[in-house]
Amino acid sequence: MQRRQRVIEHGVAPGGWLVTLGVTPLAQLQVICLLAIALGGGGVAYGLRNAVIQLAALVVLWLNRMQVWRFVQQGPRGLLALVALSLALPLVQLVPLPPALWQGLPGRGDVVQAFAIAGLPADSWFPLSLDRGRTLTAFCGLLAPAALVAVGAGLAQAQRAQLARTIAWGALAALALGMVQLASANTSLLLFALTAKPDVLYATFANRNSTALLLVLALILLAAAPLPRSRAGLLGGLAGAGLLALGVVLTQSRSGMVLGLLALAFVAARAGAWRWRKRLLVAGLALAVAAVALLPGGRVETALARFDDGDTTRPQLWEDTAFAASTYWPAGSGMGTFDEVFQLHESLEYLSPRRAGRGWCASPGAPVSSWRMTSDQAGVLWPLIATPGLPPTGAQMGVDMLSGGSFYADPFGWVLRDDVPVTNP
Repeated sequence: MQRRQRVIEHGVAPGGWLVTLGVTPLAQLQVICLLAIALGGGGVAYGLRNAVIQLAALVVLWLNRMQVWRFVQQGPRGLLALVALSLALPLVQLVPLPPALWQGLPGRGDVVQAFAIAGLPADSWFPLSLDRGRTLTAFCGLLAPAALVAVGAGLAQAQRAQLARTIAWGALAALALGMVQLASANTSLLLFALTAKPDVLYATFANRNSTALLLVLALILLAAAPLPRSRAGLLGGLAGAGLLALGVVLTQSRSGMVLGLLALAFVAARAGAWRWRKRLLVAGLALAVAAVALLPGGRVETALARFDDGDTTRPQLWEDTAFAASTYWPAGSGMGTFDEVFQLHESLEYLSPRRAGRGWCASPGAPVSSWRMTSDQAGVLWPLIATPGLPPTGAQMGVDMLSGGSFYADPFGWVLRDDVPVTNP
């Protein structure tokens, strides 16, 4: 009876060998968080790394199945409903629907046309999701958060604080790696194959927005954790918070910096309940971070200048996004399918900056092929040398792989403008 009670306190089924070895649920959740920080920054392009995290989450859920069942029975109803609905939504979107139902959903006209072009039968069953693989990937990505919520609900308050500090330490370790990367202008120690900008902090992620979100989350967790009792612990926590805030700025993520301000506001709100000496420490740290941020000519100034960089494509992007969302409202197109669906509704004139390397031309500076030959060769080979067939008007569509020149599409100009010659009907 004592052994069963001891096992139940650990939240693991009787006979769990990990409990015997001393690997507690807290340690298991810490492993998941550190794995996510170290391996999960590449997104869907790195499925094997994500699979390691998801399999670890499944193992933790199985080992702590008694705690998971207790969470289902006794957990907060609101939190339980949120977890259940989050897991059920992508699964429901994967259920095949009869043609009369799915073809009547908003935005499915393009799918019907695609079926006709591909020669697929019009009476095929099809799910709500327009990309089943992406939606299934989105569901798998929820396994680790579900494990943290369901198993973490059974931890004591001190253990939850320790888990929060583990995430903060993991974020600081990632930040340290990012600083080393920045010192080399992002030419070494990058964990993913990407075209990195030399002055952007990536750390263990392939996207600066994701890096900024991690640092903001760690900053909030660090501020929400109970205050250390020792002065050295308090100073270390404040220094860590300052480094995390500085790291958010170095990512040059505008959304991350805005969220970082909210995190700092939360820190200030907590500081309002502290004693005056601790308030002075927080104020001194804030002044030190502000002094570093205001140094002219540094990386921080470059990051803050992104708010005034004159990027005029953002409003058009938001307009295209709103139009795409309204096309599929209210049923949607399935979790995880935004990128694929958005390409159908993206304005052609704003394609090139974001589709480089994905079949779209990256910039107007296309390479031009040069040919050298003798006079007796030119008469034979010249007709076989391909050149751009259409004039450079309209939207740039890509690069001719034979000639190296850009090619354009201007249907309105071909029909309505006399100054646009058309050499092919």
